[in-house]
Amino acid sequence: MDEYIGLDVSMKETAVSIRSEGKRIWRGKCASNPAALAKLVRKRAPYAKRVVFETGPLSYGFSMP
Repeated sequence: MDEYIGLDVSMKETAVSIRSEGKRIWRGKCASNPAALAKLVRKRAPYAKRVVFETGPLSYGFSMP
């Protein structure tokens, strides 16, 4: 079962959506810090295949190969 995570990052909170087999299996928010995000991912989607985030003013010139 492949899980996919979508992140919508803001300064204080990050909205998180986790999908599996085309269906949303969890949606919520957590603090926008690495420890909180890592804890949430480990708990809700430990075998996530891909993590994506919404681009906007908080995303920098980041690109994947």
